[in-house]
This record gives sequence, C-alpha cells and structure tokens, in this order.
Amino acid sequence: MTQARFDKARLSGLSVVVPDYPRHIDDDMAEYFDGNPAKLARAKKQVGFGTRYVAPAGCTTVDLCEAAARRLLTDMRLDPGELDAVVFAVQWPDHINPGSGASLHRRLGLPKTCVFVDINHGCPGFIYCFWLAASLVAGGSCRKVLVLAGDCYPNIPAAAEVKSLSASRLMFGDAGSAALVEYAPSAPEVFFDLGADGRNMEALIVPAGGARLPIGRDVLDLAFPDKRGQPYNLTLNYMDAMAVFNFSVLEPPASLKAVLALAGVGLEEVDFVAIHQANKQIVDSVAAKAGLKPHQYSTATFSAYGNQSTASVPAVVAHVLADKIRHDRQKVVLCGFGVGLAWGSCLVELDHIYCSGVVAQKFDGLRTRTEEMAYWVETIGGNQ
Repeated sequence: MTQARFDKARLSGLSVVVPDYPRHIDDDMAEYFDGNPAKLARAKKQVGFGTRYVAPAGCTTVDLCEAAARRLLTDMRLDPGELDAVVFAVQWPDHINPGSGASLHRRLGLPKTCVFVDINHGCPGFIYCFWLAASLVAGGSCRKVLVLAGDCYPNIPAAAEVKSLSASRLMFGDAGSAALVEYAPSAPEVFFDLGADGRNMEALIVPAGGARLPIGRDVLDLAFPDKRGQPYNLTLNYMDAMAVFNFSVLEPPASLKAVLALAGVGLEEVDFVAIHQANKQIVDSVAAKAGLKPHQYSTATFSAYGNQSTASVPAVVAHVLADKIRHDRQKVVLCGFGVGLAWGSCLVELDHIYCSGVVAQKFDGLRTRTEEMAYWVETIGGNQ
C-alpha cells in the first residue's frame, strides 16, 4: 500500500470525449441473448446494460484523448507552451515504440521543454496518473501537467471462428479524457491510497500481443471455447469473473476507507464517490461494502456509456458532477480498480473547475488499415 498527500496541486480542468457512434444493448439481443427478451431484461436490471459508444475502425485512444485535450486547452484558453509534462494512461498504444505520449506531443504542438510519460494501466490509470502529476507539481518539478487517460479497444483480426470481439465487448465503451493539474499555493491537500496485487494478474489479461507471445498466424488461427463455452482467441481480453468480482469487493472499499482515514475525513463529509463503472452489480457491491449512502455514488455512467476502463473514473465525474463542480465545491473520492490487479483511491476537492461534461464527437475520415500500411510503406521504403 502506498499513501501520499500533496499540497499546492490543483485539479483545475477536466474534459471527456466519446466517439459519437452509440450502440444500445437492445441491438445485441439476437447475437448475445438468444433473441430472448427475458434474458435481455434480466441483464439490464442486474448488470445495468444500456448504451455504449464504440469508435469506428481506425480510431484509437490517441485520437480520443487528443480530442479531449484540445477541448480542454481551448476552453481553458491555455497555451500548449505552458505545459511542462504529459502523463498518459493507455493500454492500447498506437505503436509499440515510441509511446503514445510522443504522438500527442506532436499533434498538440507541445514545446521541447514538455516531457511525456506513458503508463500502461487500465481502470485505476487515471488515479495513478493524477498521483504522479500531483507529486510533480507539489515537488516543484512542474507547474502545469496534462493528464490523459482513455481506452479504445482495437479491431484485432482474430480467428475466423471468433466472429466478434467476445461477449465482454458488450461491457466496454470507448472514451478519452484530459485533465489539468497545476500549481496553486492555496489548493487544499489531495490524498492518495494506492495498491496492487500482481500475484493475481492473470485474472484479467490479454495473453497475446506483447513480447511474451507476439501475434502471428498461429495465434490468429487458434480458436477455442473458454470455461463458459464462449468462443475465444488469445488476442482478446480474458477475465476470471469470480476472481475479479472478489477482488473488487475486497480491495477498493478498503482503499476508499484508508484514504479517508489518511485525510481525517468522515464518510458523511464526502459529497460523492466516483467509482469505476465496471458494471452496476460491482459498483453497488463496492458502495455497500464501503458504507456509502445512495446519494453518494451512481451507476448511471455505466448504463449511459458502458465500462470506459481507463477513462471510467473521470467520465463519472464529468457525467454526474459537471454542473456542481463548475459552480460549487465538492469533496470527492475517486476510486479505480482493475487490470494488474491494481487499485487506487483519491480524496480531492473540486472547486469551481472547468468541466466539459461528456461530449460525443464524430471521428470520420481516419486512415483505413490499408491506407495506414501504405503510408508506412511509402514513408520507410518509398524514397529508395
């Protein structure tokens, strides 16, 4: 367990963007619920299924976070030259090397004095990045840090037998977020409690695609049923559902209580707890274990946008609290948990800050896979 408290570091702006291509769970009844309205209704009630926003082919986490960053910089009238660092939580980078921070550095026209750091993290990623940004600001290394966190599941060609990206894709919606953490002498302290349990990392994993098992024809052609009898390929997310559920109702509530104890704040003093929107059942379970009142948390963001993974926690704030934090002060706990297995909680006061809400935006006209390949052929080999 890692705990920290920082002063002089203020989260002063937040922007969240989703790709404007909504898909409702009713559209998936035939494929995933055997065309059975009763099964669909039960899933809606228990899991909280509703709408998710799915990026078109060619759109990546970098595109979504760039859109969120541009909105934040424009609306806050912030010159990109003022940024000292970019901290980017991303699970699906545009390239293996260099990191996605380099792409955003180039696209946003950031100065050479602005450094970038990529963090390969999922659902607690925003909190980890906020922790790092706050430490940089409080320690005097930086005055303004741009925090990016997003997720956009790539369209990986899988085995012919696996027609879809697996049933788990029903849970996930794509999104990108951007936040500004800046030096403010009078800022209230911000408190963090972070932890991890790598012993159970295989409970939530994509087995293929890295250096341990690179994607090749043998991987793409391998299709087999998982323990539930669902078609699976090693390029897809694998989740041990019971192990992840048990982790979710154990570590996050304890972390939430720990960060309040660190701050010397009672649960009744907290206005809202932004819990990672894994699904309605998990959010309700975490809230119950932590002793939250119904008005102190929400599952509405999952039903409206799906599980947005790395962007989930900032999306809850933008979706539920936008008006309140623009015009008032809210004492908020951020609570993220997931892949790793890792978790983190943060107590922060959001006081009259910029917040875009959750903005839907089109991403048409992006390069196709064929065009992307042709670009690199020309770039690398076309001038011989």
